[in-house]
Amino acid sequence: MSRVIVIGAGLAGLATAVRLAKLGHQVTVCEAEDRLGGALGRVEADGFSWDAGAASTTLPAVLRDLFRKSGRPIESLVQLDPVTTPRRHLFGDGSVLDLPVGDRAAQLEAWTDLAGEQTAQRWTSLVDSYSDTWQVLRKTSLEPPLMDRLPLPAIRELKPWQSLETVAERRLDDDRARAVLRYYATQQGSEARLTPGYVGVWSYLERTFGRWTVAGGFGAVADALAQRAVERKIDVRTGAEVASVSTRDGVVTGVRLADGTELPADIVVSDIDPRVLYTQLVADPAAKKARKQVERTHQAQAAYVVHLGLREPLPELPFETVLHGTPTVTVRTGGQAPAGHQAWSVLVHGFPTDDVVDLLVARGLHIRDKVVSRQTSASWWAGVAWEGYRTARRRAANTSPVEGLYCVGAGAHPGGGVPATTLGAAIVADAVGKA
Repeated sequence: MSRVIVIGAGLAGLATAVRLAKLGHQVTVCEAEDRLGGALGRVEADGFSWDAGAASTTLPAVLRDLFRKSGRPIESLVQLDPVTTPRRHLFGDGSVLDLPVGDRAAQLEAWTDLAGEQTAQRWTSLVDSYSDTWQVLRKTSLEPPLMDRLPLPAIRELKPWQSLETVAERRLDDDRARAVLRYYATQQGSEARLTPGYVGVWSYLERTFGRWTVAGGFGAVADALAQRAVERKIDVRTGAEVASVSTRDGVVTGVRLADGTELPADIVVSDIDPRVLYTQLVADPAAKKARKQVERTHQAQAAYVVHLGLREPLPELPFETVLHGTPTVTVRTGGQAPAGHQAWSVLVHGFPTDDVVDLLVARGLHIRDKVVSRQTSASWWAGVAWEGYRTARRRAANTSPVEGLYCVGAGAHPGGGVPATTLGAAIVADAVGKA
């Protein structure tokens, strides 16, 4: 049995902690804030409740595997519900696309109605082609540790040098279809011209596995993991900021907290920005190469989020609406609200130059006189921005040149978002192994 300290109690940190505890290790979680969950949190005010960060996910099997491998099935604690409404896209020319998720035929029909059969066939063919991409990514980049070099057949399939912008221009014949494809880069805080084309695989994953949300809001996942931590007898410490990771001759020996407390450990798992980890917390010479690598990355542009409590009647919107333009704005309607009201979260991708309500009104959503509550989410760590295909190799690896040190979370392999960060936790748990 190893003594394990997990730095940070975001999704990846908690997921790693409960997996390792189930494997028989003695686990302590140190979280600098007074609550668990990181971006999986809630904002509550005036009788309304909104998801602070993630509100839905694809690949629900990843969450189900996490709970099964750490104890009981997820259904014993959390209800996963499919998002049944299409994602609505509002374009600058006034046209509207309600694009279903989880239904190939319905997507084909929606595109045909909007832009004609040729555009519909091109979109469907592109998404179909991502099936092979998904199999390669799953086997080489999402489920295993970061490889030193991908096999040549994988490189040929992924074409990492080809940007999402290039794919959009070459494979699609309608500017609105191109905008929908680019959105998979936008929602990651990156530019399509700097994002590898294979990132468009999320269009295939949504169509194949759908999108899923959680009854009561995604913050319930953090609550469920906190409960699982109690069941697994994990020592969870909030308000416990880690000031440094202690090492000796390239081997982890523990951590020192900001209040001076020394906690010994055989293994340390970091769920914080790897640039902070390697430049501020780890001084061991063995970390020099990893430090230089992560210093070459830059933070993705986190969405600016404003939560609105609104009085009905209101425009009827699906779970998610994308207002294309500069900046791109996403409206989520899945919050909890008192009777006669709705809770919307408005995500502005990029640097907002106008007030959020002004942006919505300018795009045709006239809700100015309906606002009864307005709250702002603190920015969260959104991971690493794509700056070309080499970015994938500049993210922190899950293992470290410092023996006993591991990295998970949005800034580490295999990337940000609920599925990727949860898969990163599984990779680390497998690497550490049973006690």
